[in-house]
Amino acid sequence: TISPTQAEDVKSADTLVKGLAPVKTRGFDPTAPTREAKQHELNTRLRDFKTRQITVEERTEVVKLIEESKSPNVDVQILFAFDSADILPEAKPSLDELGKALTDPKLTGGAFLIAGHTDAKGSGDYNLALSQRRAASVKAFLVETYKVDEGRLSVIGFGEEQLKNKEDPLADENRRVQIVNTGSA
Repeated sequence: TISPTQAEDVKSADTLVKGLAPVKTRGFDPTAPTREAKQHELNTRLRDFKTRQITVEERTEVVKLIEESKSPNVDVQILFAFDSADILPEAKPSLDELGKALTDPKLTGGAFLIAGHTDAKGSGDYNLALSQRRAASVKAFLVETYKVDEGRLSVIGFGEEQLKNKEDPLADENRRVQIVNTGSA
């Protein structure tokens, strides 16, 4: 059974679509060319990373590009078995909403980064590998269950490098998957 706090953490597909929808502006937006250039650079980097391990500096660069491109993103709390990339049954409602969102017509043609994050329990190297496996598990679920084109999904594990709650490095909210709309696939 899902506890009331876990049930509240399930964001609806509609909420996720709104959070991931490309930024639309009315009229002239002087920041658009810079934002789009940063998004293009981000997608180029992500394609390069699909075939190899990436360094701390490269992960830091990805975070900077996400911020500079103002890429729409949402955090999704996905529950995994302890010390594992196995998705728990309690995570299914969140993943189903994410699958519905990524197959929504409003997000057609978009490319997305699935960024895995852990808390600070355990070694940095171990957490990095675990976050990568967890992000890959989410991608596999979306591809298998919702037939999301795997070419639209990139995966990076950040381990404990990007804590959501820096004051409490062991806090639950640090164990999350972040979905970032990186622009056109």
